[in-house]
Amino acid sequence: MSAYMIISVSPRDQEKMTEYETRTLAVVEKFGGRPVARDTSPEVFETEHRPAIGVILEFPDKQAVLDFYHSEEYRPLKGFRHTFATASALVVEA
Repeated sequence: MSAYMIISVSPRDQEKMTEYETRTLAVVEKFGGRPVARDTSPEVFETEHRPAIGVILEFPDKQAVLDFYHSEEYRPLKGFRHTFATASALVVEA
């Protein structure tokens, strides 16, 4: 059963965001994930928060998402992202 990580992110530095995305993609792929969608003008309902970017990543299952998110490879990238962006994510199984 596939799992999708749905991410909203608001970067304060587009150059750093581009670097983050490039570096993170290799880690996502290592855990069996792949990008499905990226939208720079996502529609948002029932909240005041308006992220600049919406992203959907597909993984083989929820455990693969958890393995990616908590991995040693992703840890420094997550810390890097915290220096220039606000983000949130949720995981849903299909």
